[in-house]
Amino acid sequence: MDLNGDQKELIDLFVKQELLIEKLYKRFSEKYPEHKRFWTNMAYEEYQHALTINRLMESDAHNRIIFSQGELRSTSLNSSIKFIENLIGDLNSNTAAFPVGRAATIALQLEKGLWENKIFQYFDGDAPEVKKVLNSLHLEQEVHIRKIRKFALQFMNSTRTE
Repeated sequence: MDLNGDQKELIDLFVKQELLIEKLYKRFSEKYPEHKRFWTNMAYEEYQHALTINRLMESDAHNRIIFSQGELRSTSLNSSIKFIENLIGDLNSNTAAFPVGRAATIALQLEKGLWENKIFQYFDGDAPEVKKVLNSLHLEQEVHIRKIRKFALQFMNSTRTE
């Protein structure tokens, strides 16, 4: 893949963001042992997203992938990264009350933000194997959001009835 400096930076930031979300979800799995399985699965999916993008970039010796940054800018990714780093810091310091419902809501907001920014849709390619990977990432993101939404709903419903 033939990238200019800005595009390379955006992809690197995007992968960093995915890995930070993985770290956040791992931290949630430690903080909420009763939901460890859910958060561990979500963390694994985030890791897989980052790994897939890295593999895709590294394996594109024939420039079959196009990255069109559109309106995506490093400032928005850096803001998101800083937000996630602060969340992890808050969780590690144990200074803030952080009920599992809040964790679920934050996870849903993060994932919906990625979806609304159409992160995976900035990548394109003509080769069938590239299209297959990109379509898979897109579908995985949809399923990922549905899982988190379903998980978060149980806490939203319980706070409404209390």
